[in-house]
Amino acid sequence: MAAADSTTSSRLPTAGPPPVEGSAQAVALAPTVLGANAADTGSGSDTQSLFLLITIVLLGIPALLVMTLLATVLTRR
Repeated sequence: MAAADSTTSSRLPTAGPPPVEGSAQAVALAPTVLGANAADTGSGSDTQSLFLLITIVLLGIPALLVMTLLATVLTRR
């Protein structure tokens, strides 16, 4: 590969005539296409399951205590 001289190495490649000085300029670059990855295994739900379990336990303990106390009070009458 031949070395480029200093006048062309600082310019971006364009498709068309050189732009007029003072005009707005833009360069569009084509996106690179990435290969397909492996299918999603769905392993991200472990954290959600743990959060759900902790929430159920934290809400279930007071509910069980209230039901036990109500049953105790109602059966003594």
